[in-house]
Amino acid sequence: MRHLALVVSLAALYGCSSPERVAETPDSAGDTSGETLPDTSVPDVDGSADAPTDAKPCEGGLECLRPTCSAGATTSLSGIVYMPNGKVPLYNAMVFIPNAPLPAMPVGATCDRCGVPPGGSPLAIDLTKTDGKFTLNNVPAGAKIPLVVQIGKWRRQTEVEIKPCEANVLTDPELTRLPRNRKEGNLPKIAVTTGGCDKLACILPKIGIDATEYGVDGADAAVHFYAGSGGTGGPAGMKPAKTLWDSTPKLMDYDLALFSCECSEAPDSKSATSYAAVSAYLGAGGRIFTTDFQYNWYKQSPDPKMQAMATIPGGAPTAENPVTLQLDFAKGKALASWMVAVDKTYPFAKVTCDYVFGNITDVPDKSVAQVYATSGSSPPSGLSYPRFVSVNAPAGRPVGSQCGKAVHLDAHINQKDTLDASFPKGCTSPLTAGEQAFAFFLFDVGACLQDDTKDPVVPPLK
Repeated sequence: MRHLALVVSLAALYGCSSPERVAETPDSAGDTSGETLPDTSVPDVDGSADAPTDAKPCEGGLECLRPTCSAGATTSLSGIVYMPNGKVPLYNAMVFIPNAPLPAMPVGATCDRCGVPPGGSPLAIDLTKTDGKFTLNNVPAGAKIPLVVQIGKWRRQTEVEIKPCEANVLTDPELTRLPRNRKEGNLPKIAVTTGGCDKLACILPKIGIDATEYGVDGADAAVHFYAGSGGTGGPAGMKPAKTLWDSTPKLMDYDLALFSCECSEAPDSKSATSYAAVSAYLGAGGRIFTTDFQYNWYKQSPDPKMQAMATIPGGAPTAENPVTLQLDFAKGKALASWMVAVDKTYPFAKVTCDYVFGNITDVPDKSVAQVYATSGSSPPSGLSYPRFVSVNAPAGRPVGSQCGKAVHLDAHINQKDTLDASFPKGCTSPLTAGEQAFAFFLFDVGACLQDDTKDPVVPPLK
């Protein structure tokens, strides 16, 4: 009887709200209880449940709610996936209809490569385009069909109504946005180190993460703050950033780490132990997002291939602003197209930041690190240099042997915001073009690992 009850509860969870039938199978004690099971016979175009079908028998669950349509009609579902704020469309997010309960989301650094089917035995799956749009074909019909949106460790499941043999279009962002808190779904566990010259953390509430999800080491929150050199803004009780940077086990607790600029290379806040720990974290699947003077994680890396991925004189000289996005590879083109999809007033392939710096003068091997944006020096020299750079880890290996990723943006944003003990109350200015670009990379650095020179491929169903 317990087994039968479990079947009933799972069916209810996955939206099998069609007419019910009486279960005739007795339980182990020989008692026929009269418990009900969902009717999973396939509805036809008019919604009736008894239409004959020549399709192969379904294997159970929501698969049995796929309608059989006539005259070439199909049942589809489309919409736009948004960041948690429900306003900014999201590129390369996975959208699917599960046919089984979703597995628990692992917390902490993991080796997440693209091309693997997501958990939940999806019946239909797609990746969002640069405008955030997706389309799922041959989907089940019903009043409460589960829909999952996911990118990296961000994941949210909602329920939507799908009418049979129609092109169903979702227009409510509340149904297709990522979660704002852990009650709504899964968020990555994020470490933020503050810095005296950067308000990078303000990007988090602006993309939609709730105020309840910020804290310090040990707090019941998705985002933990640590105090970097000169970085006083953030929740009370922050531990020194060195507490995080010196410990690979501590770093491994986090899916993603944001290292804010400290106004200098700040040798007092990091050491050889720190560089070794962060290098090990990256190699094991960790993800880091760095700005300006935080170039030191590459320049001082104990991994010689990571050191060699870029020529970094450093010192934060002022550079030309805006930067020019590079269109000679797939994800560079995607970023440029996405920016225009977000705001049609943005000039194509140009991003204006509050400040742009010239710490990096060359990325000698584009098979090791990818240059997303360049700009000239200031005053102009007629040459362009790397400004936005990403590198997979361990550096220099084939992507199938890599697990971690780092993104470095030689720029500052959020200068109009206030980052202090009242965080996130001071992060109120509208998202600028530079912040939109930073948001793109924030989600990208935490996504499954792939070859960024190629277009993303929709994961297989099985």
